[in-house]
Amino acid sequence: MPRAMKGVTILHDEVNDKRFLQIDVAVLDKKREEVEDMIDALIAEQRAGQPTITLEALEKKLRKKGKL
Repeated sequence: MPRAMKGVTILHDEVNDKRFLQIDVAVLDKKREEVEDMIDALIAEQRAGQPTITLEALEKKLRKKGKL
């Protein structure tokens, strides 16, 4: 779990699932990179256990769609 940061609050829903991220704008101005890292960690935590693909498979898929 990402470490807590003053000015950033993770809010939970009625079944105690992480649902919202409340960020003090002053903190965002001063610590943007740390806030972005915290958001990345939250997303990674959320996606833990999901199926993955290799970089090569992703590149092949993107080339096929004309995105690379």
